[in-house]
Amino acid sequence: MNSEVQAYEKAELLENIEDYIEQESLSRTIIRNLILTIVFSLTILFPKIYISSEIYIKSVQINKLLNEYYSLKAENSLLASKIEKIKFKNRMEKLTF
Repeated sequence: MNSEVQAYEKAELLENIEDYIEQESLSRTIIRNLILTIVFSLTILFPKIYISSEIYIKSVQINKLLNEYYSLKAENSLLASKIEKIKFKNRMEKLTF
């Protein structure tokens, strides 16, 4: 009877070891799949993130240049009006002599 109990305990111990090995390999498979999923997602998302940030940077630069353009255009119109006033003043001075 003692040998039967030992055989039963050995069989139960082997089952527990097999279950543990299956669980360990399952968790390794899950971790491997999770890492592969993360790497795949990053390879897909990285170009999108990079392109979006580049678009943002370029739009900021374009807005800065547009603001400079509009201010230079306004300054140009002010200078043009000042030139017209000076020309008019010079014409009037020539006529009075």
